[in-house]
Amino acid sequence: MIQIDIEKQPHPKKGMLLLSEPFLKDENFTRSVILLCEHNEEGSFGFILNSTLDLKLREVIQDFPDSPVRLGIGGPVEKNQLYYIHGNKELKDSIEIIPGVYMGGNFNDLCEAFQKKEICETEMRFFIGYSGWSMNQLAAELEIKSWIVISVPEEFNLFDTNDENLWSDLIRTKGPKYQIMSQFPINPADN
Repeated sequence: MIQIDIEKQPHPKKGMLLLSEPFLKDENFTRSVILLCEHNEEGSFGFILNSTLDLKLREVIQDFPDSPVRLGIGGPVEKNQLYYIHGNKELKDSIEIIPGVYMGGNFNDLCEAFQKKEICETEMRFFIGYSGWSMNQLAAELEIKSWIVISVPEEFNLFDTNDENLWSDLIRTKGPKYQIMSQFPINPADN
């Protein structure tokens, strides 16, 4: 097993990203990038940003106006529920994750804001399910170096991510030794 020196990584908090270590054996999180939407003493949860489905949102929600809004798998928990992030601070009952990025809110108001062009498809992401950790679970996974914690890069657009290269692009921001890791094959036997 390759030892990853991540002792200097920041403590996770709401609005940060989790990058799975290159050989994480959990198939739900292979080369995943997760936006942490909450992290506190009770647990943590977020959405996988680089697992987009080949479905239109309207195929899942008939009431939503037809649009190319992205739909992804947010994680393995509650896959029968739909969640969303957006950039509309006026949306009633939404929760700010980081400046300019909000979670949830009144769905009918979101549909109405979209129809009135107060928010566009490039300011929304929808997810089926979420990624969650119970109390101290994420801390334990960080202890065994399953995750690399990074701040959201300044130029990064959470609403428009490239599934194929997102993990490797972000892990390279950690420095030279991570650039090498970004090129590791998913299956080391393929090398």
